[in-house]
Amino acid sequence: MADDNKFDIAVIGGGPAGLSAALTGRIRNKNIALFEHLDFSQKLQKAHLVDNYLGLPEVTGKGLMQHFAGHTLAHGPALIKEKVLNVFPGDKMFTLLTPKTTYEAKAIIFATGVVSTLLFEGERDLLGRGVSYCATCDGRMFEGRDVAVISYTQEGENETAFLGELCRNVYYLPQYKGDFAHMRSPVKVLSAKPKAIAGDGQVEKLVTDKEELKVHGVFIMRQSDPVENLLPGLELDGEVIKVNRDMSTNIPGVFAAGDCTGKPWQIAKATGEGLVAVLSAITYIDK
Repeated sequence: MADDNKFDIAVIGGGPAGLSAALTGRIRNKNIALFEHLDFSQKLQKAHLVDNYLGLPEVTGKGLMQHFAGHTLAHGPALIKEKVLNVFPGDKMFTLLTPKTTYEAKAIIFATGVVSTLLFEGERDLLGRGVSYCATCDGRMFEGRDVAVISYTQEGENETAFLGELCRNVYYLPQYKGDFAHMRSPVKVLSAKPKAIAGDGQVEKLVTDKEELKVHGVFIMRQSDPVENLLPGLELDGEVIKVNRDMSTNIPGVFAAGDCTGKPWQIAKATGEGLVAVLSAITYIDK
């Protein structure tokens, strides 16, 4: 693997927690990879006014995010605009898989926020048996077959267009508002709410509030995927990552910060946890 794909610390997520971790990591002269495949924290940017962040009264969410991102990026972390699909522990390094390539890091910081939607019935059981989170990775397995794409972000449109080149029928179920006139056959845009994914050992259908779609595959595009799918064995506390006071998890070398560790979902809590997480990661890799 090329040296420019190897890092001291990989920070997954570009919200307040991830940016805080990346900033302090660079100030401490560590080689930092910041994985942020969207336009930083969309949730924060939608906030009309933030009036409880110390020292910055009455700032807009978008303005605050620009301050955070500009400050961090000025210190030169490697900004990688790719979605991390899986993290694999190794002997001395972790391997991170994206739709494009692989990377390595000595320590990992999850700052992925929270999955804003619950898992669908059947999603976990059929993961890898027709359920996928990456069309680029798994699309060719469904060449000439029928698939559905459930997307919560515009990123899903590009993935769906790719599937349209391979598959017989592609049902696109956008869970956000938009203009989908550019979507071309064989893509069919449906205004429906997914309810469940069903099949006997393999995906056979997607159940919606309007109909049942007979498909061989279901691709789900969220802003962030369930963390237990990113790194199997990561201990959870309910639906959030279980951490110690130093933000370490049950897996040595893996830390977490921000909304993915639980409430309160506040900016100040996220930035503080990002700081603690990266300092703990630095202590870990320097041992």
